[in-house]
Order: sequence, then C-alpha cells, then structure tokens
Amino acid sequence: MRTGTTAAWSVAVIAVIAAIGVAAVMISSSVASDATSSAATGATPTPTPSASLPLDEEAAMMAELGDGYQYLGHGTSIPKNALPGCPESGYIFLGSDGDEPPHAEHLGADLVDLGSRDYAEGAVGFDEQGRIATYTVAPGDVETAIGERFCIYNAGMLGMLNGYKGGDAFQPGDVITLNADLVTDWVSPYPEG
Repeated sequence: MRTGTTAAWSVAVIAVIAAIGVAAVMISSSVASDATSSAATGATPTPTPSASLPLDEEAAMMAELGDGYQYLGHGTSIPKNALPGCPESGYIFLGSDGDEPPHAEHLGADLVDLGSRDYAEGAVGFDEQGRIATYTVAPGDVETAIGERFCIYNAGMLGMLNGYKGGDAFQPGDVITLNADLVTDWVSPYPEG
C-alpha cells in the first residue's frame, strides 16, 4: 500500500512541475509575442503583469478585504461607513514601525463633532487652526460614546492615548486629547517588561 501511495505522490509532483514549466513557457511566449508585435508596429512594448510578483502591503490587504474597507497606513484598514452618521472615520494609531520609537498618530478622516449625546455630553476644545483637539469629560461619559460622537473608529484607545491604564475610567472634568497628532511625546502607560 505504501509503494502505491508513494508512486501516486511522485506522479502528482511531476505533474505539478510540468504544469509550472508549461505556464512559464506560455508567459515567455506571450511576452515575446507582445515584443514582436510592438516592434512590428513601432510601439513601445508593455510589460505583461506577472501573478508571481508580490503586491505591496496596501494592495495585498485591500485585495483581501475588498471595496468595503479603507487603508489608513501602518498596516491598518477599517470598514468604510463603520460608525453611524460618520461620512468617514478617524483612527488612533499607537505604536511603531520597525526601529522607530513608539508614537501616537491620527489616521484617516479628520475629527468631526456629531453633537452631544448620551454618555458623551462634554465640551470640545479646538487648536489654533480650529480643529477638534480636546474634550472635557462630563459625568457619565464613556470612551465608546465619545468616539462615536467624534467618528473615532477605535475609541477604546482614547484612554491609552491619554496615559490611562486599562480599567482606569475618565473622571468628570478630565481634559483628554482627541487628536492623536497633538500628542507628540506619547509614552505607553505599560512599560516594556
């Protein structure tokens, strides 16, 4: 039984290798044919796309996720129209790429204020350019509702952006930063260990 299985496996491997060889010959013929026809017409030959070339990070991610997502950078994609009432969403990036130091960054759409609501009734602060910058926490406010009010997709990161450890709730009167780009000296509240 083992000999038959090994023989069948060997035949399958040879068939795959042969198919790859035929495909390579077909691609090579196609490129040569395009170059010949281009030379005959005086046109500049155009390269034939190859399925074996790797896609860049964004293209690969978007090909997998589809049109319902938007790519924000740093390997991050979020669903389009993910938050009710938000034309687009912003995203709080906390981390690093490669050897750079950890940092905070606002990705995606600019912050917008959809107005006071249950659990997000605090006051908004603006920077010198009139952009949404800070938020003064009102009694009963919670991160997720604050995030929905300002179209922040990952509102659960507001605490970490502002130096709160997990489980530490915002208190009435706390002034938190909403725009991650304004936190130029961000340090994780969780030291490496």
